[in-house]
Amino acid sequence: MKRSRLLSATVAWPTCALGAWSAAWLTGRCSPDDVIEALAESADRHLLHWPDGGVAGAEQNSPATGSANGVLDLLALLRPARRLVVRLPSTGDPQGLPPHVATSAALGAGEVLLVDDATGTGTLALVPEFAADTADPPFVTCTWSAYRYDATLDLGHLVSAGPSAGDLEYELRQAVREATTIIGGLGGRRSADASDLRTELAALTSRHRVALPPHLLDARSTRLIDTAAQVEAIVDLAGARSVEIGDSAGQWDSGDATLRGLQALTRTARAAAVNHTILELLRR
Repeated sequence: MKRSRLLSATVAWPTCALGAWSAAWLTGRCSPDDVIEALAESADRHLLHWPDGGVAGAEQNSPATGSANGVLDLLALLRPARRLVVRLPSTGDPQGLPPHVATSAALGAGEVLLVDDATGTGTLALVPEFAADTADPPFVTCTWSAYRYDATLDLGHLVSAGPSAGDLEYELRQAVREATTIIGGLGGRRSADASDLRTELAALTSRHRVALPPHLLDARSTRLIDTAAQVEAIVDLAGARSVEIGDSAGQWDSGDATLRGLQALTRTARAAAVNHTILELLRR
């Protein structure tokens, strides 16, 4: 990943924002404008796309494809939702998603919003993909591809099968120390300016921090979101500066494995916090 992309002004994890803010909208706690504003942090424009084979042809006519009001299209699609669940899968960790074109797309994007909309035709999956032009700063478009699984997924089981929030919080506290050691203590073949590191870490932490709706947001979910952002920022920076991690091949291999483990943990913790918030919003 290029350094310029790492320090992009856009906020990562649009599925987290869409899921949480849509839940707030569905329960009358915020307006469509609030959802639009939240998603504007991730991209300058959002579009809804129906890939070939993604969903039934009849669905492609409502809402419109490629509308300028892409967030409103998404909200129209989510209006009948009974449950929303975020998954943040990665290679080797599909987070319970079954084999399907939607899962392949989710693995490529690293995130997906699953929707139970009571249609009886399978779980809806929304997968974001970013594209940017060459302007400075770049104009960023997020295209949401809509898929349907062949069957209705047990979204409740997907969420409950993971570790508890308390366990995740403990693991993240351990991860902070481990990640800091990786980037600050292993040394490397180039010296890194401490001031530059702090600046980059601050920017990356901000990028990975998900701004959830304030309604019913509990302290533990906030801590999970914030700590996951901090750890993943270190993982990103360590990956971008891979030549600096370790002085031997053994250290480099060990460092890569550790970074992958830390990244998987941050994704699990972030998804757990967001899904807890969504569940609390939709049940009240």
